[in-house]
Amino acid sequence: MTPRETALLVIEDLRVEFRERGEITNMPLRGIDLRIERGEILGVVGETGCGKSLTGLAVLGLLPRGAVPYGRISVDGHELDLTRPSPLRGDVISLVFQNPGTAFNPVFAIGRQIDAVVARHRPAPRAARRELILAAFAEVGLPDPDRVFHSYPHELSGGMLQRAMIAMALVCRPKLLILDEPTTALDVTVAKQILDLVLTLRDRFDFAVMLITHNLGVVSEICDRVAVLYAGRVVETGLTDDVLGAPAHPYTRGLLGALPARHVPGEPLDAIRGSVPARLVGVVGCVFAPRCPRADAECLITDPVLVSAPAVGATASADHLGACLRMEAVR
Repeated sequence: MTPRETALLVIEDLRVEFRERGEITNMPLRGIDLRIERGEILGVVGETGCGKSLTGLAVLGLLPRGAVPYGRISVDGHELDLTRPSPLRGDVISLVFQNPGTAFNPVFAIGRQIDAVVARHRPAPRAARRELILAAFAEVGLPDPDRVFHSYPHELSGGMLQRAMIAMALVCRPKLLILDEPTTALDVTVAKQILDLVLTLRDRFDFAVMLITHNLGVVSEICDRVAVLYAGRVVETGLTDDVLGAPAHPYTRGLLGALPARHVPGEPLDAIRGSVPARLVGVVGCVFAPRCPRADAECLITDPVLVSAPAVGATASADHLGACLRMEAVR
């Protein structure tokens, strides 16, 4: 078997269409190819509207109403039916939502909501389920697990809610954890604690992680590999050190150039002109070309595919790929 076939998660040519009166009105995912190895943390990055969260929802079979998916998704050797919710959801695959304050139901206690998950996937007497949940609270560092069990979402801080959400995701010991912007609503100190917690639990329980984020600093800190998405397609992927240390695609370089830590004090921040297209139908050529400083006439008519990125130094990483006709690796 090839390495791709033995990976925990394999996504091949994932496309999602929206239609009205039989006509395609949007194609927010236009051929996503990703893989995640067992125990690996993959960072999925890009601007809002590039398809990051939609990719995660497709893995869970939770695409919005009206979405029509195509392609192939395999998790732990099980090929998924893209047209219905995944039977592996909550058991083999778990999701930590972007905002736990709205993801939890406000009218039920935290413990009752997590108990519903455990009862579905790990049937056991109520007392045994309660002990399992309390143990999960302790694993994620929640003080006074019994109080948290009986608390309502509004009674917990943002950091405690995020830990409770992670406990709910991990209580059934999944093999793949999807984290959708897990630190967005948290202050810097609490965000660092949550990232450290994810690493500690990953090492302890050996699950893989798909980390969906805008934050390249988070990616550099905890991710083994990174996939850069633009307009519903992977434009660069590889080991984190390769992609962030020697970015080959102009879009990746634009994202890195916009980081405050990388700009010269007193000078304006670099920015990528324009914005991600709102509708992707009938795209011709490279969809990033209108925003790209290196684009030429060929870019406007040729749709690039992922190929090996140029080498920096004596050797090139076989895992570092980019989709650009004018690709160059720059440290």
